[in-house]
Order: sequence, then C-alpha cells, then structure tokens
Amino acid sequence: MGYADSMNTPHDDFDSKQSRRILNSFLVSDDVSPAQQLALLRLVVDAVPGAILVHDVEGQVLFFNEGACELLGYSSEEMLGLPRFGWIGPESMAGAAARLERLLREGRADFISTALRKDGRTTPTDVLTRRLDTAEGPLVVSVIRDVSERVKAQQELEFLAYHDSLTGLSNRVFFEERLRLAIADARRHKDILGLAYLDLDRFKPVNDRYGHDVGDSVLITLSSRLVAIVREQDIVARLGGDEFVILLPRMASTAEFQVLGQRLLDAIRQPIDVGTASVSITATIGFALFDHALDDARSLVVKADVAMYRAKRDPARPWLEWDAGMGLSFG
Repeated sequence: MGYADSMNTPHDDFDSKQSRRILNSFLVSDDVSPAQQLALLRLVVDAVPGAILVHDVEGQVLFFNEGACELLGYSSEEMLGLPRFGWIGPESMAGAAARLERLLREGRADFISTALRKDGRTTPTDVLTRRLDTAEGPLVVSVIRDVSERVKAQQELEFLAYHDSLTGLSNRVFFEERLRLAIADARRHKDILGLAYLDLDRFKPVNDRYGHDVGDSVLITLSSRLVAIVREQDIVARLGGDEFVILLPRMASTAEFQVLGQRLLDAIRQPIDVGTASVSITATIGFALFDHALDDARSLVVKADVAMYRAKRDPARPWLEWDAGMGLSFG
C-alpha cells in the first residue's frame, strides 16, 4: 500500500501504530524526495495543537508553526521579524533569564508564562521547553499552550469561594479572614477598628409580594449602594439572607460612625424600581468598636449584632452603637 493509499484507509482500520509505521516508512523511503518529506513534516507540525517555536539562545525566532501565528496574532512574515523574546509577556520577562539558564544546564524547563500578542494583550500559557543541541550551538524548542479557559475557570472558582454568588459581595468566609487580619493590624498600629451589622427591615414581605426575582434584584441594588458609600479599604459582606456586615479598619475617629450610619440608611431608603414594581425598604444598623484589651473576632461581631438587635426594638433609632450596658446577650 502506497502513501496516497494509506491516507484513504478507513479510520477504524487505521490505528496509531499503523499510522506511525506508515509515516516513518514514508520519511525514510528512497522514493520520497527531501522536499516531500519536509512538506509532510510541515503539515505534521502545523497540525500539533498549540504553538511551537524554535529560537536561538538570544531569542531570535528561527521556526514556528501555524499555532504560533494564531496564538500571537502575527502573520508568517511578521513572525520571523519579531524582536528578541518578543513573544513573552512583560510580567514574565523578569524570570526569563533564569529559565533559559536552567534549560541550557538541565536540557529542559517547564513553566507557566504569558504570551504577548501583536495587539498588546497577554495570554496565560503553559510552556514546555527543550534544549536542541546542534553543530552551530544550542537551540530552544518551545511548545506553548493557551490556558486561558483553565485560568478563567480557576479564577471563577476562587471568586465563588470568597464571594456571595448573588450580589458579588464578600461572603462569610472572606469576611472572617479579613476580620482576623484587621484585628491584628489594629492591635499592631493601635488603630480604631469598627464593625457595622446591618439587617434589612421586613424584607420577607418583599419576596412574598413581588417574588424572589424582584427580591434578588433589590439585594443586588442595595449591595451596590453600600459598596459605593464605604471607603475602598472597607469590606462589605453578605452573611446570608438580608444580613450584611461592614468592616471598617483604620477609622479616623468614632464620629465617623454617625456620618456613615446616616449615609447608609439614606441610601437604602431610596426607592428601587424593578420592572413595574417600586420597592422601598429600610434597615437597622448596629455599630461596635474593637476593644484592644478585651475583644476578639467573635466578641466584636456579637457586639455589633446586639446593638443592631436593640435598635430593632426602637424604630426611632434605626442605628445604635454598642455600649457596655447592652451586654453580650440578645435579651
């Protein structure tokens, strides 16, 4: 069976071992010209998923496949005119010299990098490099694979692990981690650390009357309003349902509580239009200051929660700051 015949062999009868035997016999056959052999090798290299680059130790591209053109966005003519190491993203250049040194010493180096496209965008990549020894000196063979989808999926999983899936706010896990860090920072620098515990008033009737889709839209809108009011270093987290906490590190003074409390309440009271519905809602807020001598993470949260609970019982005072007279119980 000749080469042309072998290419027409049904797929079911054409296993990988047979394909390798046919390919190898074709490449070493005396009946096949070097030009034909090179043409086949070119087809094979271009069929390989991902980018293949061969370059010298100075970073000058000598050979590439179609995958490299697709990854980097250059034409074949432009590829050979790339600046030295011009395909490496700027954030990955810092370690390029060390990676090349390891490759030349050990013969291989595999790593995560970024590829720099013609349009200036960068793409996360997995890179496998091998040293190719030639009479003219060592060359570098790089197989580069775009891992954008994998990185995106990983980032989404990490985001979901620390954020509320509905509102995008920090979740309880992230809040508790940041609270521990904020307490350590406050103790170290003797700063004022505050915590606000916020609960929406009569939110359940909103869901009952308008449905959960409208209720979700209300929560999303209110979350955006809270984030817009607080400082960049503050953490707004949704603990679940209609309960939120706001971590307030490095406050300038306790007077900030009063200003912030009123601004939060005013923003929440603004009507929210969802479709044909216009929803108005209020909230109750409890504030607590971190006591450097007595508090830990749990007691600070309890204080803010107790203050919020006390404020619930007095509609004339929709926000309260915790004091020692309130204790640490909800009675």
